[in-house]
Amino acid sequence: MLRNLFGLAGEKKFWKWFIEHSEELFNFETDQKRIFDELSSQLKNIHECLTFEFGPVHNNKREFVVSADGIVPAFPFVQKLVAAAPKMDHWSVIPFRKPKGVMKSIKFEDFILMSQDVWFKHEKGSDRIDLYFFVRNLCEENERQAKSAVFIMLDSALGEYNVETMVGYIEFMQLPDSPESRGLFQFEKINDVFNLKFQ
Repeated sequence: MLRNLFGLAGEKKFWKWFIEHSEELFNFETDQKRIFDELSSQLKNIHECLTFEFGPVHNNKREFVVSADGIVPAFPFVQKLVAAAPKMDHWSVIPFRKPKGVMKSIKFEDFILMSQDVWFKHEKGSDRIDLYFFVRNLCEENERQAKSAVFIMLDSALGEYNVETMVGYIEFMQLPDSPESRGLFQFEKINDVFNLKFQ
C-alpha cells in the first residue's frame, strides 16, 4: 500500500513519496485505480486542483505531466512542484498538458463532434485573443456536450498553458451556411491564429 509521508514540507514531501514508489508508479497498469487514487491524493496535498497524466514508456522512460486542470490560480503550484522535481532516471517531469495536435473527432458522453463541423473567428483583445466558435447543428439539447467537446479540442490543439494564458473571451454559435464566405476558419487553422507551429 502506498503511504503518506509526514514531517517534510510541501513539494519536498511529495517528491520523496514519489521516489519511494517510483517503480510502482512506473508500472501503474498492475493496479491502476488504487495507484492513481493515491497519487491524486498526494497531489491534492499541494493544491486541490492538481491532476496528472502519464505518457507511454519510451526507452525505459515515462513522462509525468503535472496539470492544473485548466484552473489558473493553481498554475503557480504546478510550476513550483515541477521546479522542485529531482532528477530521475526513468521519469521526465513536465508542467501542464502539452499540445497534442488537432483532434479529428471527439466523443463526449453520447455526443460526437467532428473537427470539420467547428469553425471560428477571432478578435485581438488587449492582451489575449477572443474566440467565437460556430458549431454545426448546435442546439439547446446538445449545447452542454458540444461546448465541452470544443473545449477539449482546444486544449488538445493549443495545450493547457496556452489556452489559459492566451485565450480571452469565448462564445458559441450555430454554424451558418457557407461559413467560408462569412470569413470563418475551420478549426484545423486554430494554431495559426496563435502562431503555434507544433502538431
